[in-house]
Amino acid sequence: MKKSNIKYRVLIILFFIAFQVLVYGIKPFYRFGYYNKTVTELTSDITKALLANNFQILGMYNPANSDSLKVIVFTCDELTSMATGIGDKTAFGSTMRIGIIGNGHGSSITMLNPDYFIKAFFNSKVNTEEVEFMTSKIDSMALDALSGFSESPVMYGHDMSVGELSDYRFLPTMARFSDVVKFEGFDEYLEAYTVVRQNIMNGAANLKLVYELSFEDKEIAVLGISFGSDVGLEKDILEMVGVECLPSLPIEILIQDNMVYILNPKYRIPLYCPELSSFKLLKIMGISSDIKGCVEDVAYSED
Repeated sequence: MKKSNIKYRVLIILFFIAFQVLVYGIKPFYRFGYYNKTVTELTSDITKALLANNFQILGMYNPANSDSLKVIVFTCDELTSMATGIGDKTAFGSTMRIGIIGNGHGSSITMLNPDYFIKAFFNSKVNTEEVEFMTSKIDSMALDALSGFSESPVMYGHDMSVGELSDYRFLPTMARFSDVVKFEGFDEYLEAYTVVRQNIMNGAANLKLVYELSFEDKEIAVLGISFGSDVGLEKDILEMVGVECLPSLPIEILIQDNMVYILNPKYRIPLYCPELSSFKLLKIMGISSDIKGCVEDVAYSED
């Protein structure tokens, strides 16, 4: 099929997406459909499609060490340029994620909605018109790349308005985007990056490196981590939010200047599943504490 026709269809899709946002709000995920293929086969097909459309594959892994679950982390120059240049700590939003969920008979494809996390992380920042333009472009690029899997992906998850996303917190007294968790400071960026990365590679806290993005000229790095042999933590997250929220993983560590940060888990976990019951508060608090403890073990220097 001609590329111009694909782009035309994508523009139509984007029109309906914009209409849905105005009427219903923004949903966190796309569902592309169900396929009679294995997780491994779809991983290969999706990877080829993304690479053919100028995306960079940063990493992939099986959350909770499950062969039936796969997350593919990818990005593009348009997203990384915006994420590292628009505001403080917006580099947390420098990647996109696709989740593949197998059930023994076939597999489904889901994707984190770029418009959702960009609105959450960037919307209250400067240059909002530029952000809107680039977000539409990135969304169009991703849908174009994956158009071979579905011409009409469906957004799903809890509706959030732009205002709710830009100032989101699970409960009135809980963390916002700006309430990041800050760990030990270092003398300089390169030391922080080297120490944290080496600690992960050495297996501290059973963490494993899923992907990394480094922008040395801006003194910014983003490291995506899994919890290695500590499968209980990721299982706990998925059991609480549901496997449909798979593309919200993995957790990311931000190194900016000489400091190490993570998004506050009490913000990050419910952000992608805001319909969670307030009765889950104690569970969120417990998982949040576990995540902080793991990252604290790698965000230090023995010197």
